[in-house]
Amino acid sequence: MTAGPVPDSPLFWGLKIYEWLTLLGIILGPIIAVLITLWIEGRRRNRDQQVQLMRMLVSTRHLPGDPAYTLAINTIPIEFNHCSRVMNAWKNYIDVVRYQPSSDNADAHLKDTFAKQTKLLFEIMKELGFQLAETDIQNSAYAAGGFIERDNLMLNAWRSWPRIAEALEFQNKMLAHTPTIESTEADH
Repeated sequence: MTAGPVPDSPLFWGLKIYEWLTLLGIILGPIIAVLITLWIEGRRRNRDQQVQLMRMLVSTRHLPGDPAYTLAINTIPIEFNHCSRVMNAWKNYIDVVRYQPSSDNADAHLKDTFAKQTKLLFEIMKELGFQLAETDIQNSAYAAGGFIERDNLMLNAWRSWPRIAEALEFQNKMLAHTPTIESTEADH
């Protein structure tokens, strides 16, 4: 009756079990270390992108016409697609901003839009581990008066462009039908 291999006897290809374990550690150790490093780096990069998106939203939340705000809103499904709370808040916000209110319910719609926007920011901050209450998010924003005035002036200028274009077109038509000095002199 044999009790099994003697611990000092070779098991496979002339190597003992501790030699195989050492060889396995030499080969797998660096590979596992690289995989863990890549995994950690990917998670860090993903969080950095999410924090950057959150910063864009927070800094432009009172200027929804800002391109950075639009970019951040449209990027949420890419950066937070794994988080159902954020995605539900995003969908609710998108639904409310797509709705075209009548003049009778415009004020209620604006309040609802701000509430959904606040909920979206709250869920993103919560997902990222920031501790801020929804009321703090809603009440703590700052926008410089001069910046808002400049933005409103720019928006008013953009709204006036169609009227300016119509006036120029009308002026061109009038000038086309007005006799010129040269044509008047030729008639005499």
